[in-house]
Amino acid sequence: MKEKPEIIYTEYLQKSFSECPTERLLFLSVILQALLDATKPTASNETDISIVSRDQAKGWFFATAGVTCSNFEYVCENANLNPKYVRGFAYKVLQSKEIKYVRKRINKLLSKWVDYGYVIDIL
Repeated sequence: MKEKPEIIYTEYLQKSFSECPTERLLFLSVILQALLDATKPTASNETDISIVSRDQAKGWFFATAGVTCSNFEYVCENANLNPKYVRGFAYKVLQSKEIKYVRKRINKLLSKWVDYGYVIDIL
């Protein structure tokens, strides 16, 4: 039976970053939070700010020029990730039919980092 790509991605993140420096975790958290923001489900009663925030998160991943692109590349480099890979990963997540599952896995990963005290070390 073929594994779902989303499972592979989140397991890769969990295995790869379980013992990395806290500074790297900070930048990885920025990327994962942007993925959560970009994949936030729409709601009939959501505010304009929520809509704009979701669109800005998506734009952050796919900007190819300007300050937004530079910021994205800076975050990727400090997370020790190739920006092209992260963009491809984000695209696959956004196109996935399993967004709810992927969001759950990202939240679980981020909460593990908090449970291990990484957030306290960063602050």
